[in-house]
Amino acid sequence: MVSRIVQLLPGPELFWAGMYLVVVLLAQRNTLPSRPMDGFLENLFLYVPLVAALLFGLWYIPAIEKTGLLLRVWIAGIFGAHYVLDKGLGAHSQQGPGIGTAYIIGMLLVFFVLICGSIFVKIRF
Repeated sequence: MVSRIVQLLPGPELFWAGMYLVVVLLAQRNTLPSRPMDGFLENLFLYVPLVAALLFGLWYIPAIEKTGLLLRVWIAGIFGAHYVLDKGLGAHSQQGPGIGTAYIIGMLLVFFVLICGSIFVKIRF
């Protein structure tokens, strides 16, 4: 029973929870807006899909249970990317139509990464 929990614990859900925690901490730091932090938050739509691609590295870790992992990566990827982008872009000091567009582009890129990663995993493993 314990080994089953240990196999399921280091999955995509824990990864996205950590990403969300990092973005929450960055959003709290941006109370007095600074240009470098605003620039980072504005480019978050590029960083989140790149980080989402790292989730497909879970297939290279032998201790992780692979049964149902692709479904878990998809669900955690969609919800995790939504919450990370929402919180991060919501902390940008100048809210406008560009921030909403960045959210939409970020989510579309996450879907693209999930599709490409799924094809790679199905072919490779």
